[in-house]
Amino acid sequence: MFSMSASAEINSRLHRLVEELRKRGYRVTAQRLTIARIVLENAKRHPSFMQLLGEIRKQVPSISPSTVYNNLQLLEQLGFIKSFDVAGETHYDEAEPHVNIVCIDTNEIIDIKPGNTMAKFIADLQSVKQGISVYEIIVHAFCRKESA
Repeated sequence: MFSMSASAEINSRLHRLVEELRKRGYRVTAQRLTIARIVLENAKRHPSFMQLLGEIRKQVPSISPSTVYNNLQLLEQLGFIKSFDVAGETHYDEAEPHVNIVCIDTNEIIDIKPGNTMAKFIADLQSVKQGISVYEIIVHAFCRKESA
């Protein structure tokens, strides 16, 4: 269960999404909002398409995979989420700049949130060339646990 602050943040993002959809002439449907809410609630866990489809079908059993996929693409195009591939599988994530560490040996995805060092790193990247805007940073690493 999400805390009130997480729920309030999701509601705020959904409100911004509704405004953006209307502004760009897209229909605001119950199905589209259900997809968006589930994606936004789960983005921190980096769900795959199939994981999201399963969660969405719990609430909208008859929804087609193409409807979900098309709405995920729209959410990414509008800047509400981003996607990236790990071992041939597409995962979805929050749109805010941060580093994802992808464990090569386990396919686990770990977030490294911006802090002082990360903020400086992103600022340095953006200062290398005018017009650069960091979209994502993915670090591939080995994460095997050592045997004791």
